[in-house]
Amino acid sequence: MPNQAESDRRRFIRNAGLGLVGAGVLSHGAWSSAQEAAEAEAPDGARIKEFRTLGRTGFKVSDISTGGPLEAGLLRALLDVGVNYIDTAESYGRGASEKVVGEVLKDRDRKSLFISSKLVVKETDTRDTILDRSRQCLERLGTEYLDCMMIHSAPTIAIVKHEGFHEAMRQLKTDGKVRYLGISNHGSQWEEQAETMEQVICGAAADGRFDVMLLVYNFIQQEQGRNALAACREHNIGTTLMKTNPVGGYMGLKQMIEQREKEGQEIPDQYRHILSKLKAVADQADDFIQKNDLNNPAEIRDAAIRFVLSNRDVHTVCVSFRNFDDVDTYVKLSGTALSAPEAKKLSAYRQGCGAIYCRHACGICEANCPRGVPVNTIMRYNHYFEAQGREKYAMAKYAALPTAKGNVCQDCAGHCESACPYGVPVQGLLALAHHRLTLV
Repeated sequence: MPNQAESDRRRFIRNAGLGLVGAGVLSHGAWSSAQEAAEAEAPDGARIKEFRTLGRTGFKVSDISTGGPLEAGLLRALLDVGVNYIDTAESYGRGASEKVVGEVLKDRDRKSLFISSKLVVKETDTRDTILDRSRQCLERLGTEYLDCMMIHSAPTIAIVKHEGFHEAMRQLKTDGKVRYLGISNHGSQWEEQAETMEQVICGAAADGRFDVMLLVYNFIQQEQGRNALAACREHNIGTTLMKTNPVGGYMGLKQMIEQREKEGQEIPDQYRHILSKLKAVADQADDFIQKNDLNNPAEIRDAAIRFVLSNRDVHTVCVSFRNFDDVDTYVKLSGTALSAPEAKKLSAYRQGCGAIYCRHACGICEANCPRGVPVNTIMRYNHYFEAQGREKYAMAKYAALPTAKGNVCQDCAGHCESACPYGVPVQGLLALAHHRLTLV
């Protein structure tokens, strides 16, 4: 008898009703007909309806794709509805994610899929260390070649130009093991001199050796993403997005405050003034939400995805799917565009609730912290915990930080908040992130 996950997968596939695309039997040249087949199917169930050219790679990728750690049954369900771009990394589950992808690849036409993996590259890495790790990626994936190898969270332009990496990639390309190169970036890293996402992505685009980028862009965090996307368009570089829905931060904060009040929890004195400021911002946002009919998170979430899909410089949106319901939730947005009423709501949300979102890939305030708290990194780990449901992963990453953490923010004068051009109560969010990521 199949387990619950398998039953859910079968139910989803049956409801989706997708044939040729889901079977994974199409070659590169058949993706236009795959799109026609998807659109011609019965309307019940979600399926990919649009495929976009991934820059100069020429590959037609599904506009909704998948990234991050994924369970095998869930990945199969995604491929069965037409998702054909998979983003993974050697660091996801210490290679476990790549093994899952490799397991699923055994039953698929490899040429119909675009697989990207990522390596963290350090200054101390050499051609040989990178070659060895790349070959391990290929072994875990069980594939003869990788469509794209990315530098994972490239922190600086110096790493973008890392000669050992490029020597290794030249060898792998010659051997037919890697087809394209890429960069991922979501802001400054604690261990490096801060450089913005825009600086790194635009620098990599100008470098000329990279074909695909993975970056942050959403309806609140627009500026850096828009400029990076424009640079990619200029150089005909494929673009993939992450962290496209910034709404979860407000909901998580609101729920935490409400839970504390409901349980009558005593708030430590050192946090009292921070939480009071946070509550004031949350209450103000809540009032705005009610007055402007923005109190449906699912509606805002869908509009947030349509916002980025409406930008033709975007080729695919990498979603961290957590369950089978997420498959239907996000895949149904394929091929859709932002409507005028939705655009109005997003504009209102950005105006009234933008101050509650610590912007991914920003890092503007970090240089002003006298204790060197890695704001961008901590808030990213908080996002993994809060929005992606990766609690253990987020807590482990936070515990491993060798820097000052959010607990030192409780008696600070709030230099980060003074430096934030968006009015975000950063100090309070860091304190709450510490509480969440340590369960203290």
